[in-house]
This record gives sequence, C-alpha cells and structure tokens, in this order.
Amino acid sequence: MSNYRYVRLDPTGNITCLVLDPAAPEEEKAITRELLKQCEQVAYLEAPSKPGAVAAIRLMGGEFCGNAAMAAAAWLVQDELTVGDEKSLLLEVSGTEEPVFCTVRRTPDGFEGMAAMPPMREIREETFAGKSFTLVRMDGIVHLVHSGPEMERQEAEELLKKAAAELPDEAAGLLQWNRETGFLRPLVWVRGSGSLVWENGCGSGSAAVGAAEALKAGDGTLTTSVNQPGGVIRVTADVLDGNVLSVRITGRIQMNTETVIEIP
Repeated sequence: MSNYRYVRLDPTGNITCLVLDPAAPEEEKAITRELLKQCEQVAYLEAPSKPGAVAAIRLMGGEFCGNAAMAAAAWLVQDELTVGDEKSLLLEVSGTEEPVFCTVRRTPDGFEGMAAMPPMREIREETFAGKSFTLVRMDGIVHLVHSGPEMERQEAEELLKKAAAELPDEAAGLLQWNRETGFLRPLVWVRGSGSLVWENGCGSGSAAVGAAEALKAGDGTLTTSVNQPGGVIRVTADVLDGNVLSVRITGRIQMNTETVIEIP
C-alpha cells in the first residue's frame, strides 16, 4: 500500500486536489480516480526544469489550468505571507511552454491570486451542431463561448463531446455566457483523463470570455467580472491593433490542511 500527501485547494470554487509526493506512474490513475470523488480536478506537484520556475504542476490530463496555477502558488508561499503581504513567483504548468507568472496576496480570510494566462492563440467564430460559438484557443485548452439561451445539461454534454472529437486540443470547454448578467456556466472535457465536469469556477474559461469581450470592445484594457457558481473571477485583457496582447485572471483562494490518501 502506498501513501500520498495531498492538499485540497479552492480557487473560486474550482476544487483542486494537489498531490504533494512524487507519484508512481502505475498508481496515478488510481490516485486521480480516488481524488476526483472530492474535487473537480487533480494536479501533481513536481520539480521544475525551466529557469526561474520554483515548482511545476502537472494537471491530470496534461491540460492547462490557471486556477490550479494560482492555487498551487498560494500553497507554496503561504508560510511566507502575513495578512496584506504579497509575493510573485513563476510556475511551470502543464499544457503551456512558458512558466506562468503568479502573484499571491494574503487576505484576512484566505488568499487572492493572480495568474498571467498563456497567449490567446486563436479567437474566431465557429459553428458546431448548428449553434454559433466564439472559439478561443490557448496553450493546453480550447473553449467554445456560447452567448445564446442556456442549453439543457444533456444537450451541452453531447455537443461538447462531439466538438472535442473534432478538435486536436488536450482539453475543451463549453462556456455558456450570459453577457447581460455576467454569469458563466462552464463545462470542461479533458482528453487525458476522459473527464467531463460542470465546474464551479473555470480560470481558463474566464480568461477566454474576458479575451473575447475585450476583443469586441476594441483597443485598450478591459476588466470583465465573470460570475460563476463558485464565485467571481476578474479578467483583465489588453488589446492593441485588434490583437489580444495579454490576459490576467484574479480570484480568491482557500485551502485545507494536508492529508493522506492510501492506494492499495
């Protein structure tokens, strides 16, 4: 029997289990399957290989996740911060080549994190199953932003599975975005794990929505508050000459103490 330490992180409702000990490759599927009973995604803490990065995290399917990045950053620096203090660091994150810049600030009731998202590789209009979407592609994941009437759960799940089968990305999201109310309902599929999850808070999905909104608004800086079941993620995007130059997400983070999972 093997024991692995892990911590349950809560970045704006996107519950993430971060495995702290090196996992035997033959046990990873069992670890992931067991931890998914109490969280939306599983990440593995690893040693970094790129200059400047203090640590690396690998998501369960090799996808990218901004929420996991800033939550892991908060866990790494928690003992260095008192209320009001902040610290910046670089993390390697699966699904993207360049280290991710994160800033963590300690608040009276937890932490606030910021993660600079990977470049928006592509933003264009697309049609799947007769419905119109804004396709937003970044390293490690592609999102389909749908601004029409909200779909029934089964319809949304079937549509995302069909769309993902036609897309080459490690992960894909269906983002049902109500521009009038500022509410987002994210559904995410991950190829490597085969998981299909209605997330309480999606960092990359929020970034996709914020980037698309900023592009529509034109040149300048736009901050969009993206309300989700788990809370609000703020997205700040910079646009120049019709190109999205940078996107940053900010959200709250809470965490539990370390615990142990046993794998037979």
